[in-house]
Amino acid sequence: MRSEPPAVFTHDPTRPYSEKEFDPLQLCIYTTIGVLAWLLTPAAVVAAFGTLGVVAYVRARRRGLAKSRCKLGDTRLVIAYLAFAALAAWVATGAAILNRFA
Repeated sequence: MRSEPPAVFTHDPTRPYSEKEFDPLQLCIYTTIGVLAWLLTPAAVVAAFGTLGVVAYVRARRRGLAKSRCKLGDTRLVIAYLAFAALAAWVATGAAILNRFA
């Protein structure tokens, strides 16, 4: 019985993207869409997707993902972008809640 070697989560820019590498690109995309929609809707969606994106990218980075397919490329930049969007959205959501009940 032959078993498959364990998946190694490392990125080599000289080889094409492998399906075994986990890249939470969708959460980066959803956060960007949320930021654009923020102009017309509450920031809670951005806060939720941004937070999910940060958690997913931090986990992927710990597993070895150094480069994302997101336009920002480096996962550190993606994490910083998502964290900033999430933090700003949480602050805006809190301010909206306080204004509603004040």
